[in-house]
Amino acid sequence: MPLYYFWIAAGLFALALVLWRILPEHRSRVRTAFGFLVLWACAALVSAGAAYWSAPAKVTNEIGRTLLVLAAIQAGSLVLFELVLRRIRLPKLASEIAIVAAYGAALFHMLSRLGVDTTGLFATSAVATAVIGLALQDMLNNLAGGVTLQLEDSINVGDYISCAEGAGWVHHVRLRHTSILTSDGDAVMIPNSFLTRSPVKIISKAHRKFIPFVMPYMYDPHEVIHAVGTALRASPIENVAAEPAPQCVIQDLAPGHIQYAAVVWFSNPGVEVSPASAVLHRIYYALQRAGIPVSEISMLLEKKPDAPPLEEAKPADILRRTPIFRLLEEEDLTELAKSLRRQTFAPGELLLRQGDSGDSMYFVVAGRVGITYRSPDGAEQPLATFDSGDFFGEASLLTGEVRGATATAMSHVICYCLDKAGLQRTMEMHPHLAEDMSVIMAYRLTELNAARDRWDRESALRREAESQTQMLARIRRFFGISSSSAAIG
Repeated sequence: MPLYYFWIAAGLFALALVLWRILPEHRSRVRTAFGFLVLWACAALVSAGAAYWSAPAKVTNEIGRTLLVLAAIQAGSLVLFELVLRRIRLPKLASEIAIVAAYGAALFHMLSRLGVDTTGLFATSAVATAVIGLALQDMLNNLAGGVTLQLEDSINVGDYISCAEGAGWVHHVRLRHTSILTSDGDAVMIPNSFLTRSPVKIISKAHRKFIPFVMPYMYDPHEVIHAVGTALRASPIENVAAEPAPQCVIQDLAPGHIQYAAVVWFSNPGVEVSPASAVLHRIYYALQRAGIPVSEISMLLEKKPDAPPLEEAKPADILRRTPIFRLLEEEDLTELAKSLRRQTFAPGELLLRQGDSGDSMYFVVAGRVGITYRSPDGAEQPLATFDSGDFFGEASLLTGEVRGATATAMSHVICYCLDKAGLQRTMEMHPHLAEDMSVIMAYRLTELNAARDRWDRESALRREAESQTQMLARIRRFFGISSSSAAIG
């Protein structure tokens, strides 16, 4: 064997050592190059002793030469594709095809130098190829799937995928199979033919997650949602994205409890146990601070404790603060308070709609209500904002006319509702209330009209006087009160 073969082998060995250090992720291919060099060394020993063993020196020399070429192909492909052309990001399939083609060329060149008729090999390999193809049909399908995945570049190393075979991070994509590492630390080899035939979900870096929890009906849903949502957004949670912001929603109204869910976006797919635990941990302490701690549902169902009061104001106190009932005695206020119905509204809900019929009014206990008016041309403009202690809707209660504006809950609203049936007996017993109510209503109507039409002060006063007379007639007509009985009262 020529002496320069030894220098070439020494150079390839040194190159392989360098690649072993700088490309640790490709050490399996470097190991293959070392294997070819070891085989070359064996061929060199056989060639050196050919004279003693009567072995054909030409054959051993050609085999040794080919082994050096194969080692050079393996090391050279690493230098070319992993160092020189790294920035181009060529598909892995390109390097594998180039290596296989180079291997084939080297082997056929060796055979031709040894005098083997390579043309005959091509001619006689057709039948063998057909037989091998039928025998290795599954493997060929996997190879075709691997080629497809490499060309499409749809699944890459580091992606977190989910399919029927499992879920995990892609470790590598080979021609025959794709390897994934599960969250449990297991490695799963998935045939490429399966990945090309079945649905595969590639989990995004930020993906939505619903973390459920339940609470009894005794707690106000608005308070639960507000407490949980505020706590989740207050400070960062590891592996939970800040945007989109976490929130709390109602998922189901089940028998015995309300099912809620914290809607969060995990920023690290596959790592869900720890952030889910952190979210539930924060929910627990947020509910404790809000005075609505998590309790055992079965105990709550057995004991049936009364819900804690959400406000201190009593119905009679609410009526006492309302100007249109200022002439009623304490006994009458207490009796009328029995007709009030407590109602709650979530932010954005309509309490009443402009143009709808109605015969009730509302007293705001907590929260804020916005009053808007829609003009004939469709434009909507705000008229007023009512807070705790305010009332609205009295025009429909006292006259039966349609709603003149729309009332919308701007926050969580607690209010009491009084309808005509509840007020009927009081009006019959105290018909003189109609006149006092008409004065107050006329003033409030003037204010609303002034805000809507921007009346000047002189026009507003004139219309107030006219409005009072008309309003008194409407109230008497609606409740069937005659002028004579009002005068007697």
